[in-house]
Amino acid sequence: MKKILITSEEIKKENWREIERILLENKITPIFNKLKRAMTAEEICQVCAEHKIEGIVVYSSSDEINNKVFENCHDLKVISRHGVGIENIDVDAAEKNGVKIRTTNKVGYYETVADLTLGLMINIARNITQVHQELKKKNWIRPIGTDVWGKSLGIVGLGRIGMAVAERAKGFKMKVLAYDPYVNQDLAQQQEIELVPLTKLLQDSDFISLHLPLNRETKNIISAEQFKLMKGTAYLINVARADLVEQKALLNALKNEEIKGVALDVFSVEPALKDPLVESNLPNLVLTSHIGSYTTEVLRQMDISVINNAIEIIKGCKGDREK
Repeated sequence: MKKILITSEEIKKENWREIERILLENKITPIFNKLKRAMTAEEICQVCAEHKIEGIVVYSSSDEINNKVFENCHDLKVISRHGVGIENIDVDAAEKNGVKIRTTNKVGYYETVADLTLGLMINIARNITQVHQELKKKNWIRPIGTDVWGKSLGIVGLGRIGMAVAERAKGFKMKVLAYDPYVNQDLAQQQEIELVPLTKLLQDSDFISLHLPLNRETKNIISAEQFKLMKGTAYLINVARADLVEQKALLNALKNEEIKGVALDVFSVEPALKDPLVESNLPNLVLTSHIGSYTTEVLRQMDISVINNAIEIIKGCKGDREK
């Protein structure tokens, strides 16, 4: 039996019976991370040495898939990412060592993530979480919120998710600005999206939503300098990657009330139970636990896709995506 490492037992939640059948039919034995947290490169290498691992199903952007893994896991053929972010994977080292990288990018997750973006936007603007928590404590509060309808939305990154968010924003009669140096300008114009420099977007937007991949170019694209450009009444929403925003600057901006509020679905290290933002308990901060693509419909597609991608490479087939 060939073996794959699955870096989280989260995959056992909804669709495990079907996944188990697929693995059994293909004579693949899954080895699970039992640590209840992301895996370090050293821990991954140890599992590979013990079990002759041919594929790794990466479930978290905090799993450490660096050069050490590719140099020491000699039987490794494929890294199959549950999701689309590969910033924690050393792509150059993978290529050098002949290891393929696959993602679940063909799954229609972007509509689901766009739904959550709008949900967080309304939540933070109307103080829904704050009121909910207080009412459950028998405290009757009625904080004054902010309209979403008719406001300006600045989208940083106009890929599939960003475009899906823009489409939803039109239903709220929002003026949509976008910053993306690589976007098709004709497409943006057709969708009545105004492409602007990042500085102008930050200055003019009532809501700012981040939808970029994390790389050298985009890391800390929002830092202390950018927070100073935003309106004092602005809201920031990040469902993409935590380190698009400089984390200390974000915490300071919230504490100093430089902007009105922030809603986050992503953190630098996950699970994020000890993250300073989580521990801050600030009233102008709404947090969710990286649930952007976590719906029954999308999760099933991603669970099956991530396993099939690994199996196809191990058995010599093409798979969904080659990096």
